[in-house]
Amino acid sequence: MGGGFYDGDVAERARSTREDAFTFHGAPAAGDAARREVHPDLSPLGTSRECVQATPIVVAFDVTRSRGNDAKIVYEKMPMLMGQINMRAYVPEPALSFAAIGDATVDQAPLQVGQFEADNRLDAVLGKFWLEEGGGGTGQETYELAAYYYARHTKLHCLASGRKGYLFFVGDEGFYPKVAKEHVKRFVGDALPADLDSREVFRELQERFDVFLIYPRATWEERRADIDAEIQRRVVEAGGMHAGVDIRASLVWNNRNDLDLHVETPAGEHIFFGNKRATCGGELDVDRNVHGETTKPVENTRWARGTAPKGRYRVWVRNYAFHEDSRKPTEFQVELEVNGKVQHFSGVVSRHGETGETSDVPAFAFDYDPRERRAAADETSRYAGYQDATIKAQWASVLPAENILLIDDPKAIADVILGVLALSGGRDLSEYLEHMTERGQTETRRSQTAEALGALASGAALAKVTKPLPLDRPAETKRGGRSKRL
Repeated sequence: MGGGFYDGDVAERARSTREDAFTFHGAPAAGDAARREVHPDLSPLGTSRECVQATPIVVAFDVTRSRGNDAKIVYEKMPMLMGQINMRAYVPEPALSFAAIGDATVDQAPLQVGQFEADNRLDAVLGKFWLEEGGGGTGQETYELAAYYYARHTKLHCLASGRKGYLFFVGDEGFYPKVAKEHVKRFVGDALPADLDSREVFRELQERFDVFLIYPRATWEERRADIDAEIQRRVVEAGGMHAGVDIRASLVWNNRNDLDLHVETPAGEHIFFGNKRATCGGELDVDRNVHGETTKPVENTRWARGTAPKGRYRVWVRNYAFHEDSRKPTEFQVELEVNGKVQHFSGVVSRHGETGETSDVPAFAFDYDPRERRAAADETSRYAGYQDATIKAQWASVLPAENILLIDDPKAIADVILGVLALSGGRDLSEYLEHMTERGQTETRRSQTAEALGALASGAALAKVTKPLPLDRPAETKRGGRSKRL
């Protein structure tokens, strides 16, 4: 909630000499060098964020594997971003809060939240981000947890005068349909009686902020390279079979407890750590955390292509033993591949400290028919959750369609943020594009920005954005240094 003024010249000089931005890699928890936590200044647990300035602006980055560099790009553009907001007087008294978003089902740092700042402390906030670059391989990240925090843990003084803030999600995946009470308790500290519908949380959020999604498009090849990357990495590094299968069930979790993957075959055979190979060809080829050796464990049961028998299968998860100091519940995820189609199940085991059979959590029950085997090249259904149309449709269910802003170049993130602020401050799109020309942006960047903002710039769309500043807005001021084209 700090005041002051962002000095672009100081920031430019700092960038020419500093090498410590984004070097934070998670602070080890006491007594456990392998477990990592967010920087204490960015922890959302038991905190709230207050903005006394007239215009709160939140930029919430997806920092999972596919989008880990976006925060670095905006860090480099901060002198231009803040310089233009202040020089052009797009909005009065801006203060920014940066957030980093991961996947609370698998990541250690799924939410990091900075204070609202108006001066060069913004650089320090970005530099403290832990770019964990995890993610769960589901086509979803826990954007809804960030939405919950900013909806219920911010105090915005601007609301008293009838103005909202601005919140920009920067990411290219969907959100989970429920805000899990376990995630809220663990990472925010609130005790909820039940999970919340994410649609309701986004509705609450939009009572306080005008909310936008900046969606950096990627080629299908780029997107596919990131799909299932974390689960695949763990399986392959542990020596398990990930590709070339009829059936594969992979279990991941993120602590030292000894979770076990159990599979029942059509013949009634039980595959688990005590019976790793079935007569029908199924095999548990990875079994981790027998002695609590890692905080990134995996188990993997699979049938090589052409070997799985027809019939009904069951998959479940059991906590064999606790290796952590406390008997807290453990979140896990099971990825199931059947005939080339991938599904995911997220669950919690040992809610009340159970182990053994009483801790069992069913994950999947399915019928397998080898005649339905998909061609290796048929990947559309396998990656359906990552299709642009699927992701955009989900976001359009909670945001106005014109607030979903598509870009091709991540370097345009700051340009689009500035464009939204300019439009809501009473400028038209042609005027803003001229400002881009004045700061040396290319025709390609201007064209892409115009495309992203086109729907928002229409009269109908602007009616849904925060009302423009009064006509007597402050005159544009000149800053000492020159903006750098990035």
